[in-house]
Amino acid sequence: MSAILAVCGDGFCAMVSDGRFVEEPITGDKPHVIKNDLPKVRKINRNVVVGFAGDTLAAVQIINAVDAYPGIQYLTLEKVVKILQEKAATVEVQPVGVRLIVGGRNRKGEFVMTMLGSADGYEAQTQTARPGAYLIEGACSHTDVAPWLEEEVKPQAAGWRNLDDVARTLDGCIAKMAKNDKSINTTYFRQLIR
Repeated sequence: MSAILAVCGDGFCAMVSDGRFVEEPITGDKPHVIKNDLPKVRKINRNVVVGFAGDTLAAVQIINAVDAYPGIQYLTLEKVVKILQEKAATVEVQPVGVRLIVGGRNRKGEFVMTMLGSADGYEAQTQTARPGAYLIEGACSHTDVAPWLEEEVKPQAAGWRNLDDVARTLDGCIAKMAKNDKSINTTYFRQLIR
């Protein structure tokens, strides 16, 4: 139902998603496409961006929970993760599940990436970006994203010179995944935290 790729480095966090929303469960070889231009990344404020893969309706309910908090522009990454976890506990999720990636600056100003999903009870797993290295994560509903990250994204990371290089790599990976998985398309949505 979706693909989301994220990279956090020393000084930035970038996310790219496709735009396809399909009816679940998928039956047959060709999914029933509901929408081809649905962003699956959202910039919460100047410090936090959230992306998702999986049950779109559940994910949108979970992410939109941050709108109930006054001063959304001041929410920390840690607070956003807590809000998502609390809301997720109340949302029914289809068997395809939900995977969320939250990236940006934490309370200390460090760039971090947090992954959480329905498969592991929305237990947050947070990593901090290190100077000279990249955190590279992804999620996809119907395709194992790990081999794609290993073969398409990580080998190109050493050659990245600017954010355009990062975007080209992530877009290219989603394009290749879309050739094999018809629940993914090549309508890209991007968000960046610097």
